[in-house]
Amino acid sequence: MWLLLACGPAAPPEAHDSGTSPTDTGADAPASPGCGRPSELAPGGVQRTLDAGADGGGARGYWLSLPEGYDPERPHALVLGYPGTDTLGEQIQPYLDLERHADGDVIFAYPDPLWRRFEGWGTYGGWTLGPWAGPAEGMEDLVYTEVLLDTLAAELCLDPSRVFVTGHSWGGDMAAVVACFLGERVRAAIPVAANRPYWFEPDDGSEVSCPGTPAVWTFFGEADDHFTQQDYPGQYGDEQDAFWADEHACGPDVTDLGMEDEIGSCVEHEGCGSPTRYCLYGPETAHQVPRRFDRVAMDWFLGFEAQAGR
Repeated sequence: MWLLLACGPAAPPEAHDSGTSPTDTGADAPASPGCGRPSELAPGGVQRTLDAGADGGGARGYWLSLPEGYDPERPHALVLGYPGTDTLGEQIQPYLDLERHADGDVIFAYPDPLWRRFEGWGTYGGWTLGPWAGPAEGMEDLVYTEVLLDTLAAELCLDPSRVFVTGHSWGGDMAAVVACFLGERVRAAIPVAANRPYWFEPDDGSEVSCPGTPAVWTFFGEADDHFTQQDYPGQYGDEQDAFWADEHACGPDVTDLGMEDEIGSCVEHEGCGSPTRYCLYGPETAHQVPRRFDRVAMDWFLGFEAQAGR
């Protein structure tokens, strides 16, 4: 298992009820332009490239995984998995290990970061996180993600109402940033072991308002050993969760999800405009993804049914 680090101001400056209806992948599911177009790709993983243009970093790579029995007439859910520091998409795929819990109606894509010099940090393979994330500020990787979504929708049969994102460490940062800035294209997101949400703090002190209303489930370790500048264990997870609870206008109450034996302390906020969950997982996992994350995450994603008109 790789130790996937997160770069950010911390260093310098059995199936559960998802709360949604069962997945609907029938004839009424929304369809992308790629539906009806036979794919020349074999099931399983393959490295691909696309041109994201000057604003998206030029030639970009990603690891694409089609399910066995891919049907070009049937809209599929899409899961994007963002890797952490100095890690490629092909490497994060077995680490997240989500695919073994998916049915045949899910396509997975794992974007590759670019290696860049981040002022004050050094040179890393990592993500630009929007306009306020200095020294990781920039829109390049959000543009790349949009081009990737457009490319996959044109080439494959996707359900645009079931696009999900997740990621670990710096990739968890990116999953949260995509859920906000590209929220109109994302149904649900699971950031894992992400930094504090410094990328949602404009320099002028104004508040961020994310377009769209994706559901968000924040995961963070109570004994995360990468973020050593927290004021108390779990602070950065609490701050991330607080951002989404405010963004989704949640009420003050939470419901215990009863996952202590599987994950840790997991709750769902009540009265939210969109599902908002938070897990503070146990100390034995440190900065890594928690045990059984793979199954719990896919249970949740697959609980979202198709939405007509998206």
